[in-house]
Amino acid sequence: MKNQILHLAKLAALSISGSEIKKYEKQLEVIFEYMDQIKQLDLAAVPETFRTTEEENVLRGDIVTPSLSQSDALRNARRTHNGFFVVSAIMKDEHAA
Repeated sequence: MKNQILHLAKLAALSISGSEIKKYEKQLEVIFEYMDQIKQLDLAAVPETFRTTEEENVLRGDIVTPSLSQSDALRNARRTHNGFFVVSAIMKDEHAA
């Protein structure tokens, strides 16, 4: 389990100490024990559900209201191109040519 914890820490770009690894190992063991208990339950008589409640989202209908024109929305933009905002990239595109 230590290797799995180290792998997850690497994926999350976290540095963890030896004591933290031991702590996480104990916590995960408890979680896995609970999961094993759940696996043992006989759920054949329990109907399948995809919701825990009967509540549904209450949504209003879309209502078109007056808003800014495109030129008003772009008026204070530092950079625009063909009617769109132009912003600096914040993420690297690893697949760019």
